Amino acid sequence: MIKSFLLLLILLLSIITQVSSQGSAHISSGTYKLVNQKSKKVLGVAGSSLQDGAKVNQYQPTGAISQRWYLYYEGYLFGGRTYSIICSNSGKAIDNPSSSKVAGTQMQQYTWNEGENQMFVMTKLEDESVYFKNVASQLYLDIKDASKNHGAPLIQSTFHGGSSQRFYLIPHNL
Repeated sequence: MIKSFLLLLILLLSIITQVSSQGSAHISSGTYKLVNQKSKKVLGVAGSSLQDGAKVNQYQPTGAISQRWYLYYEGYLFGGRTYSIICSNSGKAIDNPSSSKVAGTQMQQYTWNEGENQMFVMTKLEDESVYFKNVASQLYLDIKDASKNHGAPLIQSTFHGGSSQRFYLIPHNL
């Protein structure tokens, strides 16, 4: 009986390890540019604002500090590697306003409080791009209408797997 229990435990641990290792490669906490795969533009805060509620959009890369983001590793939570994404300029986090569950809601920056509306499960893909799924809404970061335009809003949407939902993490010193 003990032998059967141990075999079952080993089998379960093996399955859990296989499932948890898929798409969950650890990314170190640090400062990055978040480059949208489709548009090749970077995420930034509108007008380099320091205020709560300022919108997050995509922009031509300029090297501005408002286009740099600190990924803070919260831990293996909510079924995956979970991060807060904090603007280097303002110290405020990308925030899903009022924990909205509505697809199309634009992301903003807001004082970092480690709420579920400011946490994202990150999935790393084979091409080194990542998806970010908001913990509160279970929706994915996306560029509105898959736009390539300067200033296009960062929204949340249902998963479609397109390149507008994928981002490359470029260390800020590169």
